[in-house]
Amino acid sequence: MIVLFVLLVVLVDIVITMAFLTRWIKSLRVEAVERMKEMTEGETVYHVEDCNFFGRASKGYWQWRGNGLLALTDRGLRFRQLVPRTEISIPIGAISSVSDPSSFLGKSRMKKLLRVDFQGEGGEEDACAWLLPSLEWWKEALEALRSGKEPPAALWESGP
Repeated sequence: MIVLFVLLVVLVDIVITMAFLTRWIKSLRVEAVERMKEMTEGETVYHVEDCNFFGRASKGYWQWRGNGLLALTDRGLRFRQLVPRTEISIPIGAISSVSDPSSFLGKSRMKKLLRVDFQGEGGEEDACAWLLPSLEWWKEALEALRSGKEPPAALWESGP
């Protein structure tokens, strides 16, 4: 009987913890959406997508990897990570290449990533990588903007 009681207490604790974590993550995402609106104010936003950040080359191997929002605008890429609350802006003109490796900084999910190589604010070469559901769209859109063209319509939009 005592074992059943202990199991019940543990189960209730797990349910309460999961409910708290779910609510906390949702609040972080709402905060990130609001911040992304501020970051992209005055810009033409082509697409915003949930993503998994694999890191920034200049920060080395030991850094936070995690979920966030990635936006493509007429001025470049805007990224907001949920935890920690990190922001990255990469102007279109600073991007030197776009590729789709399977890993970045020794991290992999066995899926292709969007890798963007760019010149940092100090002129140094840097790179970031993200896991995105619509990788091909991002590659096409970035290449279009880099060549001065409009990106293709985002996946959820219907064409003209």
